[in-house]
Amino acid sequence: MAFQKAGRSVFAAAVIVWLAAVAYAQVPVSQHVVLVIDENHSFSDVMANMPWLVGQGYANGYATNYKSDSGGSLLDYLWLASGSCESAANCTLPPGTHDFNCTGNDCYYPNTQTTDPITDDNIFRLLNNAGISWKVYAQSYAAAGGTPTTPDNANGTDYYRRHNGATWYSDILSNVDGSASKIVDLSQLKTDLYGDKLPRFIIIVPDGNHDAHDCPVGMKSCSTAQQLAAADQFLSDTVGPIVASGDFQPGGTGLLLVTFDECGPGTDGGCGASVYTALIGPKVIPHTVSSMLYHHENSLRTMLDSLGIKTYPGASATAADMLDFFEANNNKPEVIVSSPANNSTVGSPVPIQATAYPSPGHTITGWHIYVDSQDVYTAGSVTSINPNVNMSAGNHTVVVRAWDTSGNCGDQTLNITVNTSKPSVTITTPTNNSTVGSPVNLQATATPSSGQKITGWWVYVDGRGVYNINNVSSINTNLTMGPGTHTIDARAWDTSDNFGDQYISVTVNVSQTTVTVTSPTNGSTVSSPIDVQAVATPANGRTIVGWWVYLDSIGVYNAGAVGSISAKVNASPGNHTLVIRAWDSSGGYASQTVAVTVQQQEVTVNLTTPTNGSTHNSPVQVIASAWASDGINGWRIYVDSVSVFNQNGVGQINTWVNMGAGRHTVIVRAWDNKGAYGDQTVNISVP
Repeated sequence: MAFQKAGRSVFAAAVIVWLAAVAYAQVPVSQHVVLVIDENHSFSDVMANMPWLVGQGYANGYATNYKSDSGGSLLDYLWLASGSCESAANCTLPPGTHDFNCTGNDCYYPNTQTTDPITDDNIFRLLNNAGISWKVYAQSYAAAGGTPTTPDNANGTDYYRRHNGATWYSDILSNVDGSASKIVDLSQLKTDLYGDKLPRFIIIVPDGNHDAHDCPVGMKSCSTAQQLAAADQFLSDTVGPIVASGDFQPGGTGLLLVTFDECGPGTDGGCGASVYTALIGPKVIPHTVSSMLYHHENSLRTMLDSLGIKTYPGASATAADMLDFFEANNNKPEVIVSSPANNSTVGSPVPIQATAYPSPGHTITGWHIYVDSQDVYTAGSVTSINPNVNMSAGNHTVVVRAWDTSGNCGDQTLNITVNTSKPSVTITTPTNNSTVGSPVNLQATATPSSGQKITGWWVYVDGRGVYNINNVSSINTNLTMGPGTHTIDARAWDTSDNFGDQYISVTVNVSQTTVTVTSPTNGSTVSSPIDVQAVATPANGRTIVGWWVYLDSIGVYNAGAVGSISAKVNASPGNHTLVIRAWDSSGGYASQTVAVTVQQQEVTVNLTTPTNGSTHNSPVQVIASAWASDGINGWRIYVDSVSVFNQNGVGQINTWVNMGAGRHTVIVRAWDNKGAYGDQTVNISVP
């Protein structure tokens, strides 16, 4: 709905109509959502100097009352990813978000140059959890260094890490679900676009020469008009082909959102925080001009809903969708197939994952899947389906269709090629038809088809996805299951986009003792000493009587009749196998096996007091020693990420630290004379 300048009565009537529409409308679900963020220019400057972008905004929709949240680049990029500036000094932290010491340039632990990873909920974690594909395409990323921690202007480039918000989140820095590899150089975009391999969610990050932050290439000084002309040309050249692709044409579902971080260089002052923002796509009402007040968290909420995600981090939990840009679909349900991708090559049986969104006021009543005009699958009144459909080798047309209580149906049509070559999967633990305790330790390996590599896994229990991981050839995980008989399906994909799986049946018996290892995780890289934490659940009528931890088959730790252990195990750099085993009063035992890699540390810290999980009165005594080949230069102690103690030039510390009542995370860190550091982290309680 277009809001044009008019008298008060006309505007009030328009708002009433808009509110009525909101009561029934919803953001249409999109197969592709694209976000581009440009830099440091006001709404009026953009309107005067970016003809391609402004033309797209006129043809589709743009906002006249969109305000950035914070002055300082990185802070606004974080608002668009987690609904917070993640800095108590720069904004009132929304519920569920925390202070990670962020500024407009970085997020560092106080008085250090060490990244303070943001662990709050964010769009990248939500996408991973939902199994939705995503990538960040960053210009000059490879030339700058090509890692999430590559700094601003590395290797003489105009790449800015602070313009790449994904690189500050723990999910990416810890490479959860292969997240680090989902940040790629911009050159990959053309390959993915023309190879029909675009992910569902895309962020395009121009470098400083092309996002209006700096002057165009080859210019040392320039005008506002020249900066914005270069940014506009970049959008035309880079985003234009996406807008011309099928999902952005009539009948498609694509959504492109272009906005600016703030209205001036490092500040919102003097320009009223007003930035140009356009929404572009076939579901946007043509020629929309919205005067509703919006912020970056409204964009985050809108993007999440367009991706079918209903978990909203930070301020997006209470932000309104930008619904006035969209027409409500009052005639038929909308069907989105998330797997397989259109024009992809897959193995048989083909896993089809689809979700249906009913027309307003209705519910989904049924499904059919047609392969080459033959009805091959039906389902009832469910909102999503995940069948495996057998298909012969060759090309097929697949129609996925859902009905709602209006009597109308919506569908999505795919063209796919079935390839019979696929990876093989072997489950080594547990064995088929065995009786086990819960959680169930599942270990499996996958062998890709010839010339391919394993790209990802899903584990299904009774048809429900419960675990996934990317880019590993074997898995070792624990699955919680209730008593009774269950079917486990371990499925692995390779680079041919085909999958193989193995099914087994197990019976869960709560009368069996089980061991659950919470630290370290299987396949992780750790420091020495290794933090080993585990819990044992005895079978009914039994008690835990003892523990052993084995490092490469050698007993290195033992404990008595306790339900859990928290141990520190010294290990040399390299690959190791840990076996954590608990005995119960019947004489039987349960164990878990974990493979880890111990990294070479330049600085080793040994924290003797306090121990992890312990309780202490305040002040808390902290005793630690450190070793480094180059000598120890200094120490710091952080309590809940706040520096509370420092000392220089000693190899050990013995001090007392005041702490309030409650649980605290304590980091004891030592630096050597070269600037390298090591640390130890414990969680303690103060009564």
